[in-house]
Amino acid sequence: MGKNNEAEGNGTIQDPFGKSTGAEQFFKHYQLEELQAIVRASINQKVLASITGPPGVGKTTAVRSVTDELPSHKNTVVYLGQDQNGTNLLRRFASTLGIRPKHQRQSLSMQISQWLLENLSGGGKDVTLIVDEAHLLEDSTLEELRLMTNADYDSQSPLTLILMGQQALRHRLRSPNFEALKQRLRYKYCLEGLDQEETIRYVQHRLSAASLSPELFTQEALQLIFQTTEGVLRRINNLCSLALLKAKTKKKNTIDAAFVTEIAELD
Repeated sequence: MGKNNEAEGNGTIQDPFGKSTGAEQFFKHYQLEELQAIVRASINQKVLASITGPPGVGKTTAVRSVTDELPSHKNTVVYLGQDQNGTNLLRRFASTLGIRPKHQRQSLSMQISQWLLENLSGGGKDVTLIVDEAHLLEDSTLEELRLMTNADYDSQSPLTLILMGQQALRHRLRSPNFEALKQRLRYKYCLEGLDQEETIRYVQHRLSAASLSPELFTQEALQLIFQTTEGVLRRINNLCSLALLKAKTKKKNTIDAAFVTEIAELD
């Protein structure tokens, strides 16, 4: 059976650019493979790394594509980032590790560090802590996280720490106030948007994955999508989702550059 060349289709069609499809993690491109290699190296070597980039470029998706493959009987992976308040973040980290958090922040930090040391010396699971939106963290929280990677061991860290955030994180880490943290960063990577050729392949990949024609958008429309979104995945997905929805209501069989311009102006 051939691809559906109509944007409207029949009945309800799953949005090929919706978050639930998860197809972006199967779209391979150069930056993704570089970042995956850095995440794997960071976890294998139990070091500290930072991953920065504009919002929506796929930092979390790239990291999860690696951590989801880790054997659960050997690894504990903790994602934090919904709350950048330092005390709350540490309490959630402690709770995830099975620690009953103490009330005082200083005691809580020491409690976590002690647990990590005992886990390391006792041959427990490898612990990876991934902190999203790290550019919003307090200075004191960044310092506490650094100390956890050091603890009392110079040769081996008790955990892998990956800091993810927007470009502001990269700028903050250049400050003299964070010289000790900067020195412990083994890997630093900045994830940017896709280039034009990758953007076109990405859109066509998502359409094909949803059994739609990869030629649903004209070449001129695809080029305009890149220019409008600057290759940022989230912006590509939002623009294409809206374009497909509008095309369905207007019973359009193809989406051209003029239609993409019309949709982009709604944003």
